[in-house]
Formats: sequence, structure tokens, C-alpha cells
Amino acid sequence: MLAGVVAALSILLYAALHFPASFANGGSTPFLLTAAGLILYGLVAMWSRKQSFTPFGTSFRVGTAIGLAIAILAVVNHVIELWTPLSPSAGGIMGSGMWGLMFLAFGIACSTALLRDRSIRVGLLASAWSAMVMAIVVVVFAWSIGFLFMPHMQQVLSAPYAASGMTDADAFVTRHLVSSAASHLFLAPAIALFVGGLSAVAFSILTPVTRRTALLLAGAGLVLLSAGAISIGHATSLLRDERPPFIQFGLAAFAVSIVSAHPLLVAIRRSRQ
Repeated sequence: MLAGVVAALSILLYAALHFPASFANGGSTPFLLTAAGLILYGLVAMWSRKQSFTPFGTSFRVGTAIGLAIAILAVVNHVIELWTPLSPSAGGIMGSGMWGLMFLAFGIACSTALLRDRSIRVGLLASAWSAMVMAIVVVVFAWSIGFLFMPHMQQVLSAPYAASGMTDADAFVTRHLVSSAASHLFLAPAIALFVGGLSAVAFSILTPVTRRTALLLAGAGLVLLSAGAISIGHATSLLRDERPPFIQFGLAAFAVSIVSAHPLLVAIRRSRQ
């Protein structure tokens, strides 16, 4: 995490020095927010070094492993989005699939930590830390790709650039990359805490149930997961202003079914044993 923070701050400084036009008309706000987020990540990372022999050490160990795993998948997804022409339906499937994997990862981080240490704080911290690990890896990779392949990024962002009114394509790409990083740095841990909270509730309710009940609930979860995928797939065929209800239902269905998966698996395995 500390290495990622140093790398990200170095790239951010490079962007500020080489593309000063990206600061114009309120462009400095994303830079300041991103810098603040990276500093916060660094402070949490330094605090984590002192937690090895405390209950929170479980949070950081579990969160690091799961965060790196989901970061690898997110990086692959990012590369595919940049260099592979996708139809709207394929893009919707990949996007919803990535959200589903994130929900699953954040939920597993919390419930795994709860299995090892019966503390909700430990579980929530594991979820948030896994999101932070994922976010810093994705930000460093996306920035590196973005600045190394600036002409390609200009091509990818040609439509929003034309609508932005800016006259410097390099500055527009830079502002876009920094703004996206700011949202990743702050939103990912917030989403992870929400999903982790759902996972903690699911863990407390579902792990004591019998194996038969767990199997029935697992089947219902698969039906709900399928309904969410169908809803998001249908949304891709609609006009943009008609999509939100289907997207919201799909993501909610993903969240409920996916965060319940690991606690149900624990209940099934325990009952079998």
C-alpha cells in the first residue's frame, strides 16, 4: 500500500507539472481530493504496520489477499474495456460482472474475518482494506496506462472531450484520469463498508441455520442473482434515462445474493461436518 501511494503521488505530480491546463475551470479540485485520498491511504497503511499482533491484524491480512485478487481482475477488465470493441450488451455484462465480483470479494473479506475473530469491527475493516488495496492498484495501473498511451486515451475519450468545450486534449484526459481516481479512492471503501455490513448481518443470521435451510436459501440466492443479471442486461437495451430502475434493482439483487453466498457456504459445510 505504501509503495502504491508513493507511485500514485509521483504520477499525480507528473500530471500536474506536465499538463497545467487541466487545472483550469475548477480542475484543481480533483487533484486536491485525489492527493488527500492518497495521503489518507498512506496514513492507514502506516497504522496497519502496528497491528500485526492485534485483532485488526486479521483484517489487514485477509483484506490484502482478497484486495489483490480482485485488483487483478479489475486490471484485466480495464484493459479489455480500453482495447476491445464491445457491444452495449457485452459491455453491460462485463460491467455488471465486475460489480458482482467486487460485492463478492468485499462480502467474503468481512465474513472470513468474522470466522477468524468474532468482531464486527474486524470484519468491516477487512472489507474496507480490501477495497483500498484494490483501488490503489487500479489507480496506479490506470494512470500508468493512461499517460503512456495518451493518444489512445484521447481516442477513447473523444466523445466526452468534444462535448466538454476544452481545447487541450491532453489536459482533458488528465482531468478525466484524476477525477476517476478520486471517485475510486473514496467510493470503493464506502461501498465495501456497506457490503461488509450486509455480510456481517448475513453471517449472524445464516451461519446458525441447518444445512437444508441453507441449501434452500442458496437456491433462492441463485434465482435472485439471475434476476439481477437479467435486469441489468435488459437495461442495456433501453434509453439511458430509462435504465436507472433496472440497474438499481440489478445491483441490489447482486448485493443481497452475493454477500449471502459465503455465510451460506459456511453453514452448509458446518452442518455436513
